[in-house]
Amino acid sequence: MGYRKTVRRIEVSLKGHKTYGDDTDYPLAYARGKSLGEYLGLLGYAEAEEDDGDAGNGLVRQLEAFGDALVSWNLEREDGTPIPCTREALFGEVDNDLALALATEWIERLGGKVDSADPLPSSLPSGEPSPVASIPMEALSDPQPSTSVPA
Repeated sequence: MGYRKTVRRIEVSLKGHKTYGDDTDYPLAYARGKSLGEYLGLLGYAEAEEDDGDAGNGLVRQLEAFGDALVSWNLEREDGTPIPCTREALFGEVDNDLALALATEWIERLGGKVDSADPLPSSLPSGEPSPVASIPMEALSDPQPSTSVPA
């Protein structure tokens, strides 16, 4: 029995973002991960698998890939109705700066970015001395001469 590969879901949160993360309601989306080849292609390190002539624009390729990878999000129109979680809605209804911020966060998380603002678990010690008794520090005794005879 081997390891069963599953498609990774990446949380794309703009909590703490300088423009979108100040409220308690912040943009949140979930997108699928990519294979290594797809990821390198997004970054421009590998040739696109299908070269249709306009694959040269890396930003458009990245946005299209993000739109295709979307699973869910919490984006709404001004009237409170949900924006469909589709590539078409990403390009047709989402503000360009929000779309770029979400896609950038997704690409960074594909590369392994983790939240640095998450607080450490409260179970970690907070700098108190270790509960283990201290090891006494004494000078070592002088080495004793060897009594064995070399062979």
